Amino acid sequence: MGLVVREYNNYMKKHFLIAFLFFTLKGVVAQEHPFYSYNDPKIQEALNQIDPKEYQNAFFKGIRYKIVGDAEKAIEAFSDCIRMNGQEAAPMYESAMLYFNLGQLDQAIFFIESACKIEPNNKWYKELLAKTYIESGQYSKAIYSFKKLLDIEPGNKDWHIELASAYLLNNQPRNAIKVYDNLQKYIGPFEMLFQQKKQIYLEMGDRLGAIEEVESWVDSEPSNLEAINELSKLYILSGKQTKAILALEKSLEIKNDNASAFIMLSDLYRNKQDFEKSFYYTKKAFGSLDLGIDAKMRLLLTNYDSADNDPELLSKSYKLIEILKQTHPNNAKPYTIAGDYYYRDDSLNLAKRNFKKAAELDPSRFPIWQQLMIIKFDLKEYDDLINLGKEVQELFPSQPIIYYLLGLAHIQKKSYDLAIEELNSGKPIIIENPNLLSQFYASLGDAYYAKEEFNKSDIAYNKSLEILPENTYVLNNYSYYLSLRKTSLQQAAEMMSLCVKLSPGQPSYEDTYAWVFYQLKDYNNALLWIEKAISSGGNNSATIVEHYGDILYQLSKKEAALLQWQKAKELGSKSKFIDKKISEKKLYE
Repeated sequence: MGLVVREYNNYMKKHFLIAFLFFTLKGVVAQEHPFYSYNDPKIQEALNQIDPKEYQNAFFKGIRYKIVGDAEKAIEAFSDCIRMNGQEAAPMYESAMLYFNLGQLDQAIFFIESACKIEPNNKWYKELLAKTYIESGQYSKAIYSFKKLLDIEPGNKDWHIELASAYLLNNQPRNAIKVYDNLQKYIGPFEMLFQQKKQIYLEMGDRLGAIEEVESWVDSEPSNLEAINELSKLYILSGKQTKAILALEKSLEIKNDNASAFIMLSDLYRNKQDFEKSFYYTKKAFGSLDLGIDAKMRLLLTNYDSADNDPELLSKSYKLIEILKQTHPNNAKPYTIAGDYYYRDDSLNLAKRNFKKAAELDPSRFPIWQQLMIIKFDLKEYDDLINLGKEVQELFPSQPIIYYLLGLAHIQKKSYDLAIEELNSGKPIIIENPNLLSQFYASLGDAYYAKEEFNKSDIAYNKSLEILPENTYVLNNYSYYLSLRKTSLQQAAEMMSLCVKLSPGQPSYEDTYAWVFYQLKDYNNALLWIEKAISSGGNNSATIVEHYGDILYQLSKKEAALLQWQKAKELGSKSKFIDKKISEKKLYE
């Protein structure tokens, strides 16, 4: 309980004490002062011989130094006054304030206690005394002092708040609540008082007390939306869902665009398994400008993964996206999330349309352009991708992914020199991204291989694997091209051994491994891996099926080989010798 109250004390000090204290406060212990004693007969004799003018000059000198911020000289001047006349409270009060502000609370306590003994009814002195007690950790004395001050001015708001804070610091939270209740008699219903009392009750673990407090707040201000929302939250915390729903629906009568109410009602009805009403209020929240777009985006992003296997949730998410577009028509975010959803669902043209709109609304965001370029590549719109890429390069010349996508588009168009130019231009601007750099070299290897510049392609592929040894795309492609060239076959076999371990069950990789064994004339291992490729889904690939036939032929299984060649033909094989193999029932390479 002590820890809870101490944490709440910090809250109280932040929101109230700072607002009403005019000094920086620190804790100390009072001590006897060395300058003088009232009972010293020599001092008493000296007082009778003081020149009033000299005293006044010293006092006003202290005030001047205080005003200009020279605390040390001000204290010295007030000390002169006290030496001249130890029965005057004013220089003691001024000294106390200066020591207080300097954080020297032992001195401050001595002087302010002395001032109060001389003028026990001076409220300013008593107020500083009480505040000094608080900061020195003498909370019981502070409580006593503030209560005495309130005897002088019962309706003083600041002293009530200070007294409540002192009770909290002294681990007496219920007494703090009583002080707030008493203050309320003087100033009437006040939002901050209700909030403070509610918070104290919650810190004490008295949730019912907190509810009753906020109910009183709502009764005093029935049109206060904040009060109703606070009460609804407390009802929810206490499991009083029906009361929470009634309170929130009442708030909508006051303000029909209360987004906080929409969100809470949506959650409440979902908990009650009333999904239709829950979604109704979710749609209302999405249509409200009272709720920021980022909160709405978070919900859609939360739905993103779940909706992949939930058609109903997916349908609802699309409806929410359309509401988001209507509510925030000039914001790119609804279109980016729409593009993400459509892309994930393989609706590439709809994804393209939304990312294009997002780019128009916010051309400064590169990820939008990047996704638009990727979609164009997926749609095989290579000319459009090249034109768009050149435009995006002008906006973001230091983004290497643009050069990479342009290189891929040129490879697809068989414009290998242009592909090599783009890839070599983008490669130097890659910073701390080994995966991307490896892909650049891989694509350079593809382009050089297509140009039959095999030495350059080998260098590029080896460089790619040097950066990323487990790049399965390069391990497979490089090995396959080596097998076609019937060169470095042992290296190809080693690369494919790693490749199939990294990505088991990939028919294209298993086919490559089989073909490397085929070129090594290890037909038994070739058969093992081609049959794995067939089992992994390669039975629908004309190339894999034709390879199966070739391997079977080498193992003298000619009838079985013919069946596989015929099947490859049916699957659309365009290989040079497929027809001849079938017609002559003989292997040609």
